[in-house]
Amino acid sequence: MQILLAYVPSATSEAAFEFAVDTARECGATLLVLASETGLDARKGDSVADKRPLTERLDETGVEYRLQVVPRRDDPADDILRAAESGEVDLVVLGIRKRTPIGKILLGSTSQRVIMEAPCPVVCVKPKSFVPPRI
Repeated sequence: MQILLAYVPSATSEAAFEFAVDTARECGATLLVLASETGLDARKGDSVADKRPLTERLDETGVEYRLQVVPRRDDPADDILRAAESGEVDLVVLGIRKRTPIGKILLGSTSQRVIMEAPCPVVCVKPKSFVPPRI
């Protein structure tokens, strides 16, 4: 079994990271981590509690993983769906956050597109405690 984790340094991705690692341990699955090129160094992400590099954190989990770095794009759903459609992914794990209706119109929704178009189950995880971003 292979679990795809979409990761950018954020509180939502941290929740998804924890869920994906726990699920991989329980199922004996491997992780395919799609990380934005900005996601490798968590120090760049605000509201990320663990500032260590992603590779160091993945190594400590004991879970077998493959890290694929993808360039920052307007619509990251393209990369997530391409990987999910490879036939090797059994589950996609995404972090989600609340958006206003206007925010959804202006920025779209990566999660919504992945949920609707992925050929496998998608689990959306939200942070345990939501702290609104500072403006």
